Amino acid sequence: MENVAPARALARRSYQLLQLGFVVAAIGIFLSLIALLGFAIPPIPPGHAQFGLYDFGRKALLIVGMAVGILGLALAIRAVTRRRENDLALITGDFLSSSLDERFSFIRNINRPGLGYIDAVLVGPPGALVFRILDRQGNLANEAAEWLKMTGSNQWTPLGFSPTREAVEDVEHLRAYLAKRGFADVPVYGVIVFTGDETVVQIAQQSPVVPISHLNTLVENLRGSYLANENRIPQQLAVAIRHLLMDEA
Repeated sequence: MENVAPARALARRSYQLLQLGFVVAAIGIFLSLIALLGFAIPPIPPGHAQFGLYDFGRKALLIVGMAVGILGLALAIRAVTRRRENDLALITGDFLSSSLDERFSFIRNINRPGLGYIDAVLVGPPGALVFRILDRQGNLANEAAEWLKMTGSNQWTPLGFSPTREAVEDVEHLRAYLAKRGFADVPVYGVIVFTGDETVVQIAQQSPVVPISHLNTLVENLRGSYLANENRIPQQLAVAIRHLLMDEA
């Protein structure tokens, strides 16, 4: 099994976003300079009948210019700080690589327009398996899509987010993404993985919407679901999905 990430595609999109940020910032600076010039050298004297309208216009232009400049700066910062690797996904892929053969590709840190961000997707003859990977610790409880955590005072409180809902959204997004590109027949599954073992995180489950597994028991658990049928799609189709998610299509 290969454990890969679309590093070149991510770097290319970060560079494109950085360029866009610089262009937007330059436009904002240009608009702001025009507005400041209007303050420094007003073509209409303060006593003119149209001065009020002119004053409103130059102030509005300055505000717009500053807003556009800030947006450009935010885009540039986003491009520079964009995550290029997911360490938890890397650990998960390394674990799976000892159990799965060369027919499988574990693609980490997927972030594409029209798809959004996904921790990882395992692609092979059984189809596509979407991963939501966490390194939480302590006592957790899951019923359907709801999650609770136990506090230090042994009280159950909401976890604050739902890995189940996030996983379901990722699965739905990938299904829609593949369908738009002619791969509607590819089965897409989901799994929530905790990298810590049972001594690190304890999970009480009741009717989970998405399968949940510790990393150390992941392969065993997948044999009853995703890996139960390793002939759902032809290998050529699995390779095509791999190229698509790696941005090599």
